Amino acid sequence: MARVRDDHDAVFIELSWPDKVLALSGSLRIPYAHIAGIHTDPVPRTWYRGMRIGTNLPGIKVAGTFVNSEGIMFYDFRDPNRCLTFILTHERYTKVVVEVDPEQDPNGLCLAIRKRLLTKF
Repeated sequence: MARVRDDHDAVFIELSWPDKVLALSGSLRIPYAHIAGIHTDPVPRTWYRGMRIGTNLPGIKVAGTFVNSEGIMFYDFRDPNRCLTFILTHERYTKVVVEVDPEQDPNGLCLAIRKRLLTKF
């Protein structure tokens, strides 16, 4: 899981230390200028197939970098229904999908980030 927080020009995705180990990655910073879209739709199983660097135990934990026909994607989730999906441009990843911290509301975060995108931060 990840704690998602807003800054004036970027979204910070802070991974827990166990998730950093499983994903073989650190926390992420995504500039608002590079976010083309965001949604909370459940994560389709077809997205996390392909070559990977990290952990892929569907139903238990999906974490790391995955490469498939859609490009390079980053995942960190257990429950595909509590995720934020960031669609990116000008970044290493084409998509970043993270399950938000239990104390956070994915729908509320999504709306807040969309609002920020519409106001051009």
